Amino acid sequence: MAKMKLAESTFTLIPEGTTTFKVMEVNDEKYEDYGKLEVKLQTAKGETHIERFTLIKSNGELNEGVLKAWSYFARTCLNNYNVDEIDTQDIVGCYITATVKHETYIRTKGDKAGTEGTSVRLNDYTTASGFGDSDTKADEPADEEDDLDDLDL
Repeated sequence: MAKMKLAESTFTLIPEGTTTFKVMEVNDEKYEDYGKLEVKLQTAKGETHIERFTLIKSNGELNEGVLKAWSYFARTCLNNYNVDEIDTQDIVGCYITATVKHETYIRTKGDKAGTEGTSVRLNDYTTASGFGDSDTKADEPADEEDDLDDLDL
């Protein structure tokens, strides 16, 4: 038998629960022709997720539901619910918190048709000002025993 080193697998599903993401990139290359946007999000741990918005239906009509979802997403990223129009790149660098849920489905196309897959769905968006550090406690006041007068200077 031969032993061989395997490639490192970097793909993992983002765990379910509340997660903060940074908007890393907005791909709007297919927006003008097809009404498609892809927003690349990244967690503090470096995990990535792509949110896709298809604003034009296959029949060429505006998809009102997706437009509302995109509008809410963008306004939440910007923490500005009064804005009526933005450049898609305005949200790059913004932070957003969302609830991550896993959904299983049966694949219908391709080599893996008929097998089960798992997708990640984000919802319940809220604004965020950064990743924060939930593992670190807020600065606590010094104990009364720690008296600065005891320091030798």
